[in-house]
Amino acid sequence: MKHLYIIGNGFDIFTGLRTRYVDFRYWLQYTYPFIYENMIAAYEMEGEWWHNFEIQLGKLDVKQYVKKFAPPEKTVEEIQKEIEEKRAFIEKYNIPPDLHRGSPCANRLRGLLDVLQYCFERWIEDSTSVINNPKYTHIERNDSFFINFNYTDVLQWLYGIKDEQILYIHGRASKHEHLVFGHNSHHLGGMMGFDEEQTLFELDKYEKNPFVYISKHDELPIVLSDVENVHVYGFSISEVDEDYLEWIEKHTPQDCKWEFSWYSEEDIERIERFVLDHWTLKDRYSLMQLQEISSEEICRDS
Repeated sequence: MKHLYIIGNGFDIFTGLRTRYVDFRYWLQYTYPFIYENMIAAYEMEGEWWHNFEIQLGKLDVKQYVKKFAPPEKTVEEIQKEIEEKRAFIEKYNIPPDLHRGSPCANRLRGLLDVLQYCFERWIEDSTSVINNPKYTHIERNDSFFINFNYTDVLQWLYGIKDEQILYIHGRASKHEHLVFGHNSHHLGGMMGFDEEQTLFELDKYEKNPFVYISKHDELPIVLSDVENVHVYGFSISEVDEDYLEWIEKHTPQDCKWEFSWYSEEDIERIERFVLDHWTLKDRYSLMQLQEISSEEICRDS
């Protein structure tokens, strides 16, 4: 295979979609203000929190969260009354007893993140329902394969790329698949109470482990084995997703050419840092910016 494309969110943003995480913030604030307010209450966010949404998701101050949301201690009488009410409910509806001790704080966080997942998927659907005046760029469609970190059908809609040429590593919105987002914070635990442990357990459900999602695609090493050119378009190389790129670099031929698109000086810094950490790339990579071309040029290339 001659061309491998790694497609990140910057590609969809270039096309004209409002899919930045700060756009998610404004959508959530307007569409589901109650959830937005609960996110603020949980994370005590400020400044540019939403610009690094996935990273920040894993930086919940669990001790402070539990201190803030733990219910007040109950009296012996209240506990006895609660036990009796629960026993009566179980007997009335013939429900098997639940021996699991729940944590109100963990339950609260689980509910918040589960609803946030629903909102995230709704936002992606809304963001991609209409593309007005899209911008195109040059893409080699023949003898190419695409690893798409986005959830959208931009490649199919605007470039005519076939479904079998595209791997959606984090899910595809139009097929109503589960859309993956998450943090990269691996929490080791330590000295903490029951509520803190259970809350941390819920938070870790949203840890995004790249190797879990790569391992679901046994065909990838074969697909990558004869790549000649790797095109990294709109991929920010954030710390949440950098391991994906590292895995791809290890499984592509060590003489293939790499090109990275950039938008800001910060992008260039991240690219150069990645190359520095993967020194075999130093003589076979180049930088470029996505250039707009007309839809007529796309048709001529087909």
